Amino acid sequence: MKQNRPITFFSFPGTAEAAVNFYVKTFPNSKLIQFHYFSHDAPDLIGKILNADFTIMGEPFYALDFTTEQAPPASWQTSQYIEFSDTNEFDQVFNQLSQDGIVLMGPEAIQQFDKATWVTDKFGITWQLVHRASSH
Repeated sequence: MKQNRPITFFSFPGTAEAAVNFYVKTFPNSKLIQFHYFSHDAPDLIGKILNADFTIMGEPFYALDFTTEQAPPASWQTSQYIEFSDTNEFDQVFNQLSQDGIVLMGPEAIQQFDKATWVTDKFGITWQLVHRASSH
């Protein structure tokens, strides 16, 4: 893995394993690299994710669990922005993320994008998905 570059690190209230498995299934070119679990050193988190190492669309991501009380609140102040070149991939990813999630906007045409949406998934992560209109 390259050093000296930002990597997204998600924090979850005990749902990291389910979230990572969901993202790996939802996004093309994504894979689970490994899960590391808390052990007896953290009795409130035994069996939960200490560190998940995975990729989404070829980019590295990390995740970890907190107890429900310690987990930071979910917010759409920060979002993951993804441009799609294939409208079918856009639709498939949007449909998965919006299922049991909250659609904040769209999908709709905006400026140079023929499809744009903001959606918060069932794990509290907000995504901006766009498909740029092809120029003919």
